[in-house]
Amino acid sequence: MSAFAPALASSGSPDVDADELRAHLRRADSAVLLAVLAQVTGDASVLDEFGGAITHVPDPPEMAGRTDPDTAAAIVDRLVAALTADREPGDASGPAPDDLAFFTRLVPVAMGATPGPEYYPMLLEQGGFHTALPVVPRTEPLPEAIDLAIIGGGLAGIAAALTARREGVPYRIYERNDDIGGTWLTQTYPGVGVDTPSSYYSLSAEINPDWSSYYPRGGEYQEYLREVVGRHGIREHVAFGTEVEALTWDDDAARWRIRVRDADGTRVEDAAVVLTAAGYLNRPQFPKAPGRDRFRGLSVHSGEWHPGLDLTGKRVAVIGAGCTAAQIVDAIADDVAHLTLFQRQPHWVAPRKRDSDDVPEHHRWLGRHVPFYANWLRLKAFWGSADNGYPVVIVDPEWAATHRSISRANDILLQDCLAYIDRTFGAGSELAAKVTPDFAPFGKRIIRDPGGYYDALTRDHVDVVAAEPAEITEHGIRTPGGDLVEVDVIVYATGFHLDFLSGLDIRGRDGVRLVDEWAGNDPRSYRGGTVPGFPNLFVANAPNANPSHGAGNNFGIEVTVHYLFECLHLLAERGARSLEPTRAAYEEYVARIDADMERTVWRHTPTAHTYYRNAQGRVILACPWRLVDVWTEHRRPDAAHFTLR
Repeated sequence: MSAFAPALASSGSPDVDADELRAHLRRADSAVLLAVLAQVTGDASVLDEFGGAITHVPDPPEMAGRTDPDTAAAIVDRLVAALTADREPGDASGPAPDDLAFFTRLVPVAMGATPGPEYYPMLLEQGGFHTALPVVPRTEPLPEAIDLAIIGGGLAGIAAALTARREGVPYRIYERNDDIGGTWLTQTYPGVGVDTPSSYYSLSAEINPDWSSYYPRGGEYQEYLREVVGRHGIREHVAFGTEVEALTWDDDAARWRIRVRDADGTRVEDAAVVLTAAGYLNRPQFPKAPGRDRFRGLSVHSGEWHPGLDLTGKRVAVIGAGCTAAQIVDAIADDVAHLTLFQRQPHWVAPRKRDSDDVPEHHRWLGRHVPFYANWLRLKAFWGSADNGYPVVIVDPEWAATHRSISRANDILLQDCLAYIDRTFGAGSELAAKVTPDFAPFGKRIIRDPGGYYDALTRDHVDVVAAEPAEITEHGIRTPGGDLVEVDVIVYATGFHLDFLSGLDIRGRDGVRLVDEWAGNDPRSYRGGTVPGFPNLFVANAPNANPSHGAGNNFGIEVTVHYLFECLHLLAERGARSLEPTRAAYEEYVARIDADMERTVWRHTPTAHTYYRNAQGRVILACPWRLVDVWTEHRRPDAAHFTLR
């Protein structure tokens, strides 16, 4: 596992064999190689020389650059010469690789798309060409009293720790488990994996050029996080086996009192600033069917998998039909004697677009040895799964009035999924009817077929019950129709309760409790997950913080972390010790979210059972805005929207 800093690797010759380099380059995307050539040499004229001969073809989820053999060979020759030349670091002339004007010329050539001008600063950052740029003036140093407590050692906690390290801010991570990784440590069920493209689902400042799969298994992603933590010395800042029980704001000291529990008991520590990075899906949820404790076989929730559980030759029931259930069914179907899937409601399932999820060796080799190559693969994956998909979640009222889909763009996805159902199960078949939703795609989280989920449902030893269990008995599961399905093992792939910090006693200014501010399971927040009355408190994965039409939660995490540290510099510039959003700014921000949410799929699919909405019907998880809008709004805190003290 390795990462590289492209700004440093842009000159000098890699220690590789020229023939081996050439062999791998010949298999690569010509458009990406042309962009790399321009960056390595600092010579933008190659774009004019070769760019006109580049075309782009679909290579889901992105576009691939192609050209004629002579042009491809010429680009490879020039790039081999540039990469094997004996040069001193920094001797390339021309624009720097992260120069915005230069980058704006590279993007259409490399990606086969011409984004709007507002996108380019975000793309530079998300491509890992530079880290998030400071916006608030740095004329005053951060006060020595500023330190950061991070609750949770998953992706968000690690991202915050990396930025704290760069900014020179003392920090400590409280992690209740014995290792870092969060979701990717605790989720160990069969088939667990990333359903966001691996080249993108990572930290932009910590690109891994060597993923084995376009959608790697959870263990590989956990190893990526461990490698990042180890390389940057973060582990020594982590209190493992330590659970935060309560946060109490001390107004006189302008610090949070943090009650923690570990093997030695309970103690109170403190910090000026707190970031909660524990996520919101941590407490397993089970179906309401009675009798769960009566079952004499083995039962397991997907989130609490038994490491030594062997399902070979067993009669297994899987309850659930979401992403987790799809991954489990895909992974165990070949091993079990019989499998029964109980689905309360089907999800839309998108077909796998590649024959194999294995990353070709030339991509991995070039990512390890050629500057900027992995950056462009990351950026192409991001663009292919980001705001390109935004129209899919926006309602066209006229279209929605007469279609199951909500817009023409949404219908393209619906037809793709329907065609996949027909190909797999047979148009009009009983099984096809069972797996076909009655709501528009994205009404609830869409599933990417890992490769064998739908196929598994067609097998003779697999049954689909289109209903929740009516009762759990000593020997199995009774269906609503009264049939008893006898099983040896019950797998509850039924997800988690949506908990926005409800298990943590957080008391802000004047003793106000966050649970009261968010009463009725109606969590809200201003930018950065901030809430009035709770100074210096930031929430990663906050309510309505992560756009749900594309990209991954790593995007929202990086946005929040950047905003947090810009707020700290605002404190320094104003000579203040604490900040919190004003009630007016908070309410206006939430009202704008709710108003814009009305035109999204999540408010126009009432039949979809989804944790995105609370009991009152308010969407509390998804964000109604484009990624670029979220990114832009979080570049700089507006001092007028804060109370600084």
